[in-house]
Amino acid sequence: MTYKIRRNEPCPCGSGKKYKQCCGNHTNLVEVEKKSHDGAVERAVDWLMSRHRKAVNNTMEEMIFGGLSDDARAELQSINEEAWQGIYSNATEWLLAEGKIPVNGEDKCVQECLFGQGGPLFTVDQQRWLVQLATRPLRLYDVTEVIPGKQMTLCDALDFEAQPIIVSEKSGSQASLVGAKIGFRLMEVDDHYELSGSAYRFSHFSGPNVVTRLREAMVDPNYEPEKLQSYLSFIIWRNWLDQYCGPMAMPKIIDAYSSEAMLLITDHYSVKDWAILAESLATQHDVDGDLDSGWDRLIDCDDGNTRSTASINIDDGADKIEVFYKTQVYADEGRAWFEALVKDSVQFISREVIDPAGDRPQSDGEVAIQSSTQRAKKEVDESDLPPELLGDVIEEAIYRFYANWADKPLGALEDKTPRQAIKTGTGLERVKGLLRGYQISERGQAEKQGRREISYAFLWDELGIGPQ
Repeated sequence: MTYKIRRNEPCPCGSGKKYKQCCGNHTNLVEVEKKSHDGAVERAVDWLMSRHRKAVNNTMEEMIFGGLSDDARAELQSINEEAWQGIYSNATEWLLAEGKIPVNGEDKCVQECLFGQGGPLFTVDQQRWLVQLATRPLRLYDVTEVIPGKQMTLCDALDFEAQPIIVSEKSGSQASLVGAKIGFRLMEVDDHYELSGSAYRFSHFSGPNVVTRLREAMVDPNYEPEKLQSYLSFIIWRNWLDQYCGPMAMPKIIDAYSSEAMLLITDHYSVKDWAILAESLATQHDVDGDLDSGWDRLIDCDDGNTRSTASINIDDGADKIEVFYKTQVYADEGRAWFEALVKDSVQFISREVIDPAGDRPQSDGEVAIQSSTQRAKKEVDESDLPPELLGDVIEEAIYRFYANWADKPLGALEDKTPRQAIKTGTGLERVKGLLRGYQISERGQAEKQGRREISYAFLWDELGIGPQ
């Protein structure tokens, strides 16, 4: 029996589409390039199932369902056919790359079975592909750029100093992938990289948790160096699969320096005397700014960075200011400090608190995108505004929220500021990836709300790198 890809299975090219909608669609505008190793996976699976069907089935069963509770198992078994075929496809590649099966009472590497005595016949290129599959580690990457129908740029999610990698990819290169964390095996083909076929995409909520688990494993002395990569691969596999097995675990979002839970807290004030307000803030050695740009209360940190504990922003066209804090401790201490300093030059109006996790931010580790639009939507009922005015409200919120973005340490940049990160080639690509992701997220929000898209070109300009 010949192993064939069913029309509703995920396409083996890694596009995430069904086979019938991708490489199996002969009317597809993207021409499917025939490759010399085509058929390697199908031939390997066909032989394994003909010689070791029970061992393979038991191993696959353990890979997918091992360690799950009864409830989690039932939930996984109830997912739709398309998702299930994606799981099976990834499990199959995992089996060929890293799996072991019991043969005559002894666990034996699948690769040893395939290329040992009595194994199936492969062409030279098919054999090279399968052998390389076993040597290419499954690693987690940030997608920083996509040229649809041509290529993707990937940055290692765990190694900030690693150079960006350009991967040739036609069918699977979709703009919506920018900003995502995805597990890939990268294969060397001639003078470039290609994807092996499987992809382990994490949600914006699961991604940060996976990074944390991988980093913890890397410093755990209990894992032998030669076995560490296999364990890291397993963490990616298991956490990717867990996304199908239960309610999504919200990431714990914390302030990088204080380790306090992150909250977006804004105190609103009306201003009675601008001169006294400005003079009072000018007396503080730890406050930087002026009436034109607003002010920041700064602290010098042990790691050499300077961070803001309070941002005082001026509302255009109104005698009002907003004092923004990112943790409850900063807010409580900051309000007492601010009101004692400026006294009767301002009058408190209200405090607004947004929990980033509760508002389900869309950007990986960066809560600002969704939170800024959420804040705008809280200030005015969007249903009462025509689209052009709603766009103005969202634009103002975005500009206000990102006022000092270039000089704020970001977790996605390993606590570097964007301005610091762009000094290296790999840091520059990561910053560009963040900005591209912001724009794509905003494009989706604008489309949903029926308003104009707000450009993030002002952040590119502030860094002097130009929109790309």
